Amino acid sequence: MLSIIRVKVKVHLIDKAGSLRYNLPRMNVRDNQKTKEQLLEELKAVRTELREMKTRTGSYQQFEHELKESDKFYKTLFENTGTATILIEKDTTISMQNNDLNIGYTKDEIVGQSWMKFVADDDIPRLLEYHNARRLDPDAAPQDYEFKIKRKDGSFVHILMTIAMIPGTDRSIGSMMDITKRFNEEMALRDSEERFRQLVESMNEGLCIQDERGTITYVNDSFCKILKLPREQLIGRPMRQFISKLDFKNWMLKLRSKDAAKPNELTLKGGDSAPIYTLISQGAMNDSQGSYTGGFAVITDITERKQLEKEILDISERERQKISHELHDDLGQQLIGIEFMTKVLKNKLKRTSPDDTHYAGEINQLVKESIKKTRRLARGLSPVYLVSHGLESSLEEMADSTSNIFGLSCTFNCPQNVPMKDNLVATHLFYIAKESIHNAIEHGKSTKISIDLLNNNSIISLSIRDNGIGIQDISKSSSGIGLRIMNYRARMIGASLQVESAPGGGTLVTCSLGLGKEEGDGLR
Repeated sequence: MLSIIRVKVKVHLIDKAGSLRYNLPRMNVRDNQKTKEQLLEELKAVRTELREMKTRTGSYQQFEHELKESDKFYKTLFENTGTATILIEKDTTISMQNNDLNIGYTKDEIVGQSWMKFVADDDIPRLLEYHNARRLDPDAAPQDYEFKIKRKDGSFVHILMTIAMIPGTDRSIGSMMDITKRFNEEMALRDSEERFRQLVESMNEGLCIQDERGTITYVNDSFCKILKLPREQLIGRPMRQFISKLDFKNWMLKLRSKDAAKPNELTLKGGDSAPIYTLISQGAMNDSQGSYTGGFAVITDITERKQLEKEILDISERERQKISHELHDDLGQQLIGIEFMTKVLKNKLKRTSPDDTHYAGEINQLVKESIKKTRRLARGLSPVYLVSHGLESSLEEMADSTSNIFGLSCTFNCPQNVPMKDNLVATHLFYIAKESIHNAIEHGKSTKISIDLLNNNSIISLSIRDNGIGIQDISKSSSGIGLRIMNYRARMIGASLQVESAPGGGTLVTCSLGLGKEEGDGLR
């Protein structure tokens, strides 16, 4: 009788937690259907599958070990980042915190609490908005921002937070840096800047700052008032647009100088295009490497003072003219009359008293000398007359007189007519030339002097060049009374004066004056 044997084989692989991980397929064996070889093959397959399961189990155990080590590593890293670090849940709970959050609370007092408990009240709405926004879109909220944390003692700590979402979760991790010291320093700097701003804005003097390209970057209210222009029409514009052409070169040279420059006069052009006379103190601004980064100037408006000085000079000049005319027209004519009478007396005495004729002749000669001195005195008081070519004629006469008196070469050159309707301007130019010639002879030991009066596109240029020993130190020479008077005369007529060593030796004095509708930029 044929018997049937059924064998049911079911293999389970259980993990340490008691969970089912693998099932081998159930095998039904009927000895009447399978041969011995087939049964052996199936058992062999089962053994192979069991070995593979054992291998995989070992791999899983190794993975579990590495996972624990990794968890330990990152936990250690989290606890020792050097910055306060927290893990925040979706509901604002702080689920983890390292030991670097020094706000007076223990870790147990912080973990499990909402971060809103520790944030300053005025910062909570903003931070809560960031909290919700980044969970919808990580890029919807800033990654770095500042806020205040309340310490346990009630004081506040200023914090810089860097925060990001943990991929695949609704949790975020943030690191915090205490920036209280930096914040206090910034506040102190802001306070200092505010005090400086108030000081600068309350100054009566104008303050202007320009960058290395000469562009205006800052002006105070007084500077705007001096130029009669609003701030928005000054900031961003080149400073050269507001400086007279005659003064711009000197402005740039002194501005870039590292040496402290003495205050000097500068003519500006304001909103109404009228010349503005100022006294400036300027200096360069350099970076830590000594490179030029810009300059500043403190400016005082002296236009009113210049007008008063001109009025005084006008009165003085009118008095000089008056005295000159009285000497020439009154005293001079009387002396001429006396000279004629003594001459007649001399002729009469020849017939009646020959002995007295000699004395009458001496009196006549003395009167003639007095007439010459009176004429020289009158001409000295008013060397330039309001006639056509008055300045040119006076300069040419002075050149001839210098040559004859001192026995040297003194020439005058004027290629074209120079219009000069203001006798005051012409007089100052004459005396500048006269003082330059005196210095060339007295101090420069010159044997050759040339005077040039040129008119170049409405720029009058008077230059006196000599072949003397020159000026070795301009800064020391500028303290002399002669050069100071020359500078003063130039400023009075709105001119610029330069004294420099001439090419090839000697000294070159140049006085430049711009002509306007009448005489130019001089005070009118």
